[in-house]
Amino acid sequence: MRLFIADISDLRPEHSKLVSPERAQKAARYKMEDDRKRCILAGVMLQKFLGNAEIKQNRYGKPVADGGLCFNLSHSGSYVLLALSDFDVGCDIERVKQIRSLRLGKTVFCKNELKLIEDSADRLSAFYSLWTRKEALIKCTGEGFYKNVKSVDVSGDSFEENGLCYRFKTICFSDYVISACSAQDEMFSEPEFLKI
Repeated sequence: MRLFIADISDLRPEHSKLVSPERAQKAARYKMEDDRKRCILAGVMLQKFLGNAEIKQNRYGKPVADGGLCFNLSHSGSYVLLALSDFDVGCDIERVKQIRSLRLGKTVFCKNELKLIEDSADRLSAFYSLWTRKEALIKCTGEGFYKNVKSVDVSGDSFEENGLCYRFKTICFSDYVISACSAQDEMFSEPEFLKI
């Protein structure tokens, strides 16, 4: 698995010519400029790494590329994150903001996860580590939020379901948390920063 990260501040107007007409239309529908930039940047990254591969959606809406290369996108704040693998993969990036971690956590986390937050000296970091892992896992399985998020426990380094073992890796940089998930043992070493 490889993770690539790019900053929307590197985006220039000419980059919008590099994306598909569908992505350009999608970007144009966003009201906030940063949302448009994240959408265009994601399209530029897909074009760079997937080329002209046809992208379809599974029954849950997860984008899937033909040709066997698996990918997943996430964005937050100034960054767009792309995970690439030969196997199913999920990723999430979140900019850390002050929140009521336990209160919000009760809506999405199981007992083991809530206990980790409660017992942590840094509840905010614990919350975002769990949140990004959970998001990466449900994106990796392809079910998204069609799955009951409390039914998946990401308090450890892996999650087993239907004979598959999904592994996680979480890192922090600046005021962001990144997690990736794969059903294979392969894991990224560090995200690779792209200059567009």
